[in-house]
Amino acid sequence: MMIFAHRTEPTMRITNREGYTYEPVPVVADQSHPPEQIARSKALFRATLELCNQLGPVGRVAQSVFAKYPTHAERARIAAAIVGVEPLELLTTNICYDLLLGASAMGCSTLALAGPSGPVLARNMDWFPPVQVAQASCLVNEEFGVNAGFLGMLGAVTGLSRRGFCLCLNAAFGGFDPSGYPVLLFLRHVLDTARDYGQAVEMVEREPLMSGGIITVVGSRNDERVVIERTTKDAVARRPIGSAPLVATNHFRKLSRPQECPRYEHLTAHAAGTPALEALTSRSVLQDITAQHVVMCPTAQTAEMYVPSHMLAVAAPPAVTPADLYRYFVS
Repeated sequence: MMIFAHRTEPTMRITNREGYTYEPVPVVADQSHPPEQIARSKALFRATLELCNQLGPVGRVAQSVFAKYPTHAERARIAAAIVGVEPLELLTTNICYDLLLGASAMGCSTLALAGPSGPVLARNMDWFPPVQVAQASCLVNEEFGVNAGFLGMLGAVTGLSRRGFCLCLNAAFGGFDPSGYPVLLFLRHVLDTARDYGQAVEMVEREPLMSGGIITVVGSRNDERVVIERTTKDAVARRPIGSAPLVATNHFRKLSRPQECPRYEHLTAHAAGTPALEALTSRSVLQDITAQHVVMCPTAQTAEMYVPSHMLAVAAPPAVTPADLYRYFVS
């Protein structure tokens, strides 16, 4: 089965009804290494690594991960040679979700929608450093399917499997356990090994994780949509009622009492009657750290990714500090 990573002409910008503009990213194969994409990925890795290093000893968690997961370690060696960084540095940046979560602003908004040709996963990826993330973003055709990330990404935040499912992560604080599977690497493991939607859901619910989070899994039928709230050990699933949209932002809604979230409320109210990207690019949903918009359909085996036009038009700041994270949070 072939996966089609959708690509519009790079110069084609899309403007929503509120005047917000975004545009498609390049599509690359996992064996291809466009120099401009390598340079952008390296800039992202350096900025992320500098931020991780400011946290002191917690950064050394990467050393044990490197020893514990040989498949990911070997991928780190191969990718590091391409990007031009050290393998351990590359692996450290790929577990940044776990290392930085306690210091981070929360982001990401996700929709799992029923559709006439099967369900659709649509999401904003809100992370930092947002400009470097947007500029490095590309759809990478890999052996398992499509990774909506960048060159040198060992894990996955949003991915589409050839076996009829896709998944994505929203940040949520659910503890920290250094003995658990780092979340982004675990999601890549699910994409690599799960034989279908059902097994993917089972893996997401059962694996002990290094950090908590909210993981959405979408299959090939409209009843195959689930949001799984995870702590490092516990899991609770939320499923839609009939064809109603399933929404996730950054608060547990079953594992703990849900906090107020304007993005969640807006999407819950408007997603059913609004095109997915129109809903996700509303001013009521966008954040300062929104760096990607992704739409995937497992039935059609299509993947699209867009990034904010304004982030492609500016010079990336040289570094991000913990103070910047708090600034994003306050804003």
